[in-house]
Order: sequence, then structure tokens, then C-alpha cells
Amino acid sequence: MATIQIDDSLQVSEEMSDFFLFLLNDDRVKIPKLPLPQILLAKTRPGLDSEIIASNIISRFEEIGIPSGPLEGGSPNIMESLIRVIAEEVVDAIQSDARVDIAVDQGMIVTSAGANAAGPVASTGANVAPHTAVGITN
Repeated sequence: MATIQIDDSLQVSEEMSDFFLFLLNDDRVKIPKLPLPQILLAKTRPGLDSEIIASNIISRFEEIGIPSGPLEGGSPNIMESLIRVIAEEVVDAIQSDARVDIAVDQGMIVTSAGANAAGPVASTGANVAPHTAVGITN
């Protein structure tokens, strides 16, 4: 027999797990899917730049009460250096290690064009099975 009696009103682990599952799954902010033209225009994006990311973060220090610039006595601001190192490492990891996995649905329409000795040849069809591809970030 236990020294301290178990209070059944405190046995709420199932309710807590249901609540956390709700927070993780049901209460997500839905991000709208990008339309096709916007995806195609993604080629014009400049890419990630660790200096710009670090500068943007450091410029927002005042919002959360972190001093920016040199500290009292002219000592360097270690937080700014930390942010620069973090931004450089994150961008480097994304550019060096990140991978994008792509899946193409079954039934996607495929068109092709070519030529032979008789003249131009055009064909239209559909892929019969889903397929995968891999891309990298730049």
C-alpha cells in the first residue's frame, strides 16, 4: 500500500495527451498553396543570404529588449555575433545538405514533340505510375 494515496481527480494524462494532439494537429495555421505561376516565378528569387538574415534579426532586437550595437565600454555585442554565426550555419546547411523530394501523381498528362524522316511527330499521353524525383536547394 502506498504511503500517499492516489487522488483519482488528478489522473488526467489521457485528457492532456488529447489536448496536445489537438494543438499539434487540429489547431495548425493553414498555409495556402502557391499558385502555379508563382511557383514558376520562384526561379527569380535571389536565394538565401546569411548576412541579410542576420541583419534582419539584429534590426528587430529592440522589439524584444535586446541592445544592439557596441555595449557599454565599447565591448562587442556577443548576441549580434551569435546571430550571425547561427544565420551562416543555417544557410550553409540548407545550401549544402537540404534535399527536396518530389512525387508526381499517376495520370499526369505528358506531351512530347520531335521529328523523323517523315516530318514532325507529336504525341500526348499520361504516365501510368507515380514517380519520384529529388532536387536540391541553392
